[in-house]
Amino acid sequence: MMTLKYPVPCVCGNDSPDNTVFTLPPQGEPGMSVVTQANLQRLSEHIRQRLNGPVTVTCHPHRVGLSSCVAVTVEGRLRRAVNILITVSGQGSWPAEEEYEHPRWYITVTDAADMVYLVLWLNNGVCQEL
Repeated sequence: MMTLKYPVPCVCGNDSPDNTVFTLPPQGEPGMSVVTQANLQRLSEHIRQRLNGPVTVTCHPHRVGLSSCVAVTVEGRLRRAVNILITVSGQGSWPAEEEYEHPRWYITVTDAADMVYLVLWLNNGVCQEL
């Protein structure tokens, strides 16, 4: 089994430069905006509404056209699951509130660093809470 650890991002500021999800300087602590924190909290709440107890996170990286993606499955008890497609598109977007009722949620991020950090956050942030 492999364990990936990362520094938990601090909340620093109201907006993100270049529309990134996380601020990831070459040296220093990672950060996120207040808006990103709110979006991550909403995502976490919707996952917790659907799943309880211990969960597993499975990631399947792939490409859709020219875009790099990772399909994330968060699976809980009784094989209930949340499916999230994270796509690198050069800009960020989060599901609208009504989209959380669909079986798959779509998140776009600016770059691969945001995609990797979001997957790490899902694994450590959400899964440790359930």
